[in-house]
Amino acid sequence: MTNTDFSAPRDITPNRMGTAGFTLSLAFIVLSFLYGIISAIIIGAGDSSYKMTDSVFLQFSTILMLNAWLLGLILSVLGLRSHPKGKATAGLIISLLPIISIIGIIGSQISTPISFENELKERKAQVIERIKDVRTAQRAFRAEYQRYAEDFDELERFLHTNPTELRCDIEQLRYIPNSDNEFIMETGFTKTSSNRTGPFIEVRAPYKLFLDTIKYRQEIINLIDEEVNGFDRYPGIKFGSTDEADNDIGNWE
Repeated sequence: MTNTDFSAPRDITPNRMGTAGFTLSLAFIVLSFLYGIISAIIIGAGDSSYKMTDSVFLQFSTILMLNAWLLGLILSVLGLRSHPKGKATAGLIISLLPIISIIGIIGSQISTPISFENELKERKAQVIERIKDVRTAQRAFRAEYQRYAEDFDELERFLHTNPTELRCDIEQLRYIPNSDNEFIMETGFTKTSSNRTGPFIEVRAPYKLFLDTIKYRQEIINLIDEEVNGFDRYPGIKFGSTDEADNDIGNWE
């Protein structure tokens, strides 16, 4: 005798909306992956082999992907109204990933320039403070010898025997803050405006030697281009000039 229990009937109706949404969401991921590979192949082939059919194919693929993503998102949301909700939930999560990625990219594009400006301001201030010490030391050297020290070794030897008020240790004087790089220093003699011979000095710290060129690579490229081509200025911190004697003015002043 068969004992059949009808008191707790089970709902075995499939959630067609959720399944469709999940399937389309997966299709979007697969299409995006294939699109990236095919695009790289087409573009990497060079302009000579890039044809109108390739452009049409890429446009069609983009429309197909967007449709798959949008339908997957809509059907996944509608599928949450029915049971079981597993595939609908998974489809919704997959569909939201591109939105989250776009928000992250936009947030990065907004925050990166702000972070770079803060770093630029802070590090420039530190470099200016150090390069002022170099200038102070060289002025003391010139007052004694009527010329500027040829290099940092000569300048350090002078400072050890002729105490001069500096903000940093003598051994740190040659180094650009936030780096292991030394200031670029040139000294010598040149003609003055009155056709007399006088000592010149130029000490430089290019931006690329004290800014984070890995994290802010493009920002630094843009900054240097703007300084050189936009304002015709030295892309960094410097004082003095190799073209003029008796000139130790800083470009921050």
